[in-house]
Amino acid sequence: MSDVERSYLLRSGRHVDLRTPQLPLVRHYHVLAWPKDQGPATPTEIDEMWSIVHAFARHRGQELFGDPECFTVLYNGARTRRMPWPHFHVIPARTPGEKRWVLLCLSLKRLLRPRRWQITRRLLGA
Repeated sequence: MSDVERSYLLRSGRHVDLRTPQLPLVRHYHVLAWPKDQGPATPTEIDEMWSIVHAFARHRGQELFGDPECFTVLYNGARTRRMPWPHFHVIPARTPGEKRWVLLCLSLKRLLRPRRWQITRRLLGA
């Protein structure tokens, strides 16, 4: 996982971390995640995370594209997420086509991460 770019303090006194992982072929991608060492998040804390990630996504859309509505936020419920702690994916994108491209790369991220696969590194010229 990438380094913490920013931490947000929740009303509960606990915090969540914003990271910007490197995803090959994707320029802008962020994750707001619950630190796994804090124990389970409460429903109220997850609701507060929704508010934080929505505000951040709007800010990034405005910052990158001049439009605060240029974003997609993904959240998987507890039964469908790969990692057991809550996390939100932020995808700033100008068009549905850009969003689809990032979603494809996101679905293939395990194969695309150059540090995990030497052949991908060679294919991407990294």
